[in-house]
Amino acid sequence: MFRVTSPTKMDDRQLNRLIKRVALLLIVGGIAFVGFYFLDRWRPATTPIVDQRLSAAEQAVRDKPEDIAARGQLADLYVAKGLFDDAIVQYNLILETDKETELATYGRAGAYMGLGDLDAAAADYQAVVDIAQGGEMANFDPMLEAAYFSLGSIAMQQGKPADAIPLLETALKIKRSDADALFLVGTAYAAVGETDKAETALRSAVAFVPIGWSEPYTAMADAFTKAGRTAMAEWAGAMAELTAGKPELAEPRLLAITDGEAALDAAIGLGLLYETKGDTAAAGEWYGKALALSPDDPAARLGMSRVGAGPTALPVLPTPAPAGGSN
Repeated sequence: MFRVTSPTKMDDRQLNRLIKRVALLLIVGGIAFVGFYFLDRWRPATTPIVDQRLSAAEQAVRDKPEDIAARGQLADLYVAKGLFDDAIVQYNLILETDKETELATYGRAGAYMGLGDLDAAAADYQAVVDIAQGGEMANFDPMLEAAYFSLGSIAMQQGKPADAIPLLETALKIKRSDADALFLVGTAYAAVGETDKAETALRSAVAFVPIGWSEPYTAMADAFTKAGRTAMAEWAGAMAELTAGKPELAEPRLLAITDGEAALDAAIGLGLLYETKGDTAAAGEWYGKALALSPDDPAARLGMSRVGAGPTALPVLPTPAPAGGSN
């Protein structure tokens, strides 16, 4: 999943987001420009593979400079290699033909993001929105959703959470299950002081990715702290440690708040903690306590169904590296 990261590079999560969107767009939209968006578009391939493909793609463009698909693939490989200026040159040459304008503009926006030129990237993403928002597929166009998300991400990086919110909400209208967008809009709501909306969005984000993603919980902890909800802030902080692979730190914090406002969430958190440790009996006990507090709670019911069926189906939390050790 894409997060708000340094604007000077594109991380694996952002690259993977683009792969999924482009693959779906090819299926749904019936795009003719198939060569430009092969299944490996934006995949963070290993350096030797990129180097091998790059040489072949450069030769293909030299052999047939009018082949837009080959030129688009070359631009994509330049992005994968981190040669963003070279990629922009190729995208510009494609745009000069007035063919595949939306795709080339979208690709160039990604290259600008790689360079950290947020204003240029935003202009290109907005151009994609202008092209696609009136299309027949707009309500479920993955490229349009990605463009709105990217505009919201840029607004957040520029310190404009109020501007980011409508952009991210529009992206979520296209794809409500986008955990990255849910996380980002949650942090935007928290930044403008709308704690309830922040909590709703951030809880939805972790519902899709309950393990291995601590940032939404950290954002909730900050929002609850600002709102003066101490117990809920403690729960969110404990869950951030749990999802970061530190159950030994999360456990005492959760056990200390099993009464009061955070009781239900703490019980579910303890159920998840023991479930990931393989202790299904203890997990079942805590999920049972959660169900006693809220019989219809979906997280508690789902947890109980998992531990009641046998060993946990969730991945074991990673063991953090020793301080000062290598990864």
